[in-house]
Amino acid sequence: MSAYVATSAAAYERSMGRWSRRLADVMLDALALPRGAAILDLGAGTGALAEAIARRDPTARITGIDLSEPFLAEARRRVPGATFRTGDMTALDLPEAAFDAVLSLLVLQFVPDRAAAAREMARVAKPGGLVATTMWDFTGGFPFLRAFADTIAATEPDGEAFRARYWSDPVGSPGRLSALLAGAGLLDVAERDIAIRQDFASFADWWDPWAAGGQGIAGAYVATLPPDRLPRVEALARRAYLAGAPDGPRSFVAVARLATGRRGA
Repeated sequence: MSAYVATSAAAYERSMGRWSRRLADVMLDALALPRGAAILDLGAGTGALAEAIARRDPTARITGIDLSEPFLAEARRRVPGATFRTGDMTALDLPEAAFDAVLSLLVLQFVPDRAAAAREMARVAKPGGLVATTMWDFTGGFPFLRAFADTIAATEPDGEAFRARYWSDPVGSPGRLSALLAGAGLLDVAERDIAIRQDFASFADWWDPWAAGGQGIAGAYVATLPPDRLPRVEALARRAYLAGAPDGPRSFVAVARLATGRRGA
């Protein structure tokens, strides 16, 4: 199962979807997948990675798995040539050695049993097949949400617990993601950083998707706030976004770790 709140595809697209779509292209640039490959997209969500694959290679045979049917409905709309279905990446209802590449984009940080997920990724890869996964560097490479997390940790009674849930997670540290793949028995394991930049027109462009949608990390926290606390948290978040300057455009870089490995022959 996943710890990620995933109920509204439209709200997700406004908040984290735009990040996922940019990162998908950078991930694929690094992987150089063969044409016509059978590809499994685990945690397919609204189809960011699958859509990028299909755009680059219309002959790719894409299967996407996710826990959220509302997200998959959007993925089917965006990538009609792919196959999408619900499933748990720690216990896949898929045959062994079925895919040339098994990929996951920004998923493992939300899976409680990550070792089981990595083993399943290795199991369904063909001999010599590629396994690749990314996750955000929450501690050092996620400033657009780190500002929010630090603000509420300093001011809200449950803020420290919220921040610790992701920003204190050691799996985001260098070498931890590749260690998961090595622990699953994969060979030629490597890890590198990849980065993207996202622009926001204003504080409202940054804040409103979290406040209105209730999706993902920040959105789920905001959705739990009682009405009397929400205005204060919004005001504090505004101060963090503005950082002493007038409201207007901001540009944030986000760093993700990309780990790769191959199943042995």
